[in-house]
Amino acid sequence: MADLVNAQTHKKAECTCCGTCCRKGGPALHSPDAGLIEACILRAQDLCTFRAGELVRDEHLNRIVPLPGELVKIAAPFGARPDNWTCRFLTEKNLCFIHGKQPIECRAFYCEAPDALLALSGKDSLDRKALRVLLKAPAWWDELMDAHAERCGYDALTELAPRIADDADARRSFLEIVEYDRAFRELVVEKKAALPEELDFLLGRPLLRTVIMYGLDARPQPDGGIALVQTSRNVREEVKES
Repeated sequence: MADLVNAQTHKKAECTCCGTCCRKGGPALHSPDAGLIEACILRAQDLCTFRAGELVRDEHLNRIVPLPGELVKIAAPFGARPDNWTCRFLTEKNLCFIHGKQPIECRAFYCEAPDALLALSGKDSLDRKALRVLLKAPAWWDELMDAHAERCGYDALTELAPRIADDADARRSFLEIVEYDRAFRELVVEKKAALPEELDFLLGRPLLRTVIMYGLDARPQPDGGIALVQTSRNVREEVKES
């Protein structure tokens, strides 16, 4: 499938290796990419889960939208800044470290003719639980995913966020969710249930980083608590208005 898509899309065009597409984010994974997991080309620490409700760029609409469902992508380098979306396999010379074995989205994509990539959007996506099986990770990882999602879903945050400026209870509830997410991750690592670099796959991106979409900066405090600071940019409100 990938070779056919590639031939139809690229035709005589050639990639100039400018690296722009790779800096806009790693590819999402689809069923044809299962072999990359089975061959250990991609590991859990190479992946990042975007959970339902998170904001992503919809290439069809060319704007930011909330994800209707889960999406697993190749992650940025471990420890990268939150605004750094660069695929971890992009080298300093704008080459792909796993060239020839990259996911189907990479093989389908050509920046001047994105139709083949758009055709893959939302089709045969691999979610965390399917990938967990392919990774041969413990079956109880599924239970960790479910327990975390029950307490840290974006639906609750989205309902609370517009009210926290004037409603102390809403603010407290919002903070409790963010703090639970942080504590859950710390406990998973403490109990050696997963490596720190596997958490972005297992539990999705930490809420300390993602609540910026609500125009809030969650800042850890010296006493161990978290302070919410209003920023000048509420991405979710911009989404509503677009």
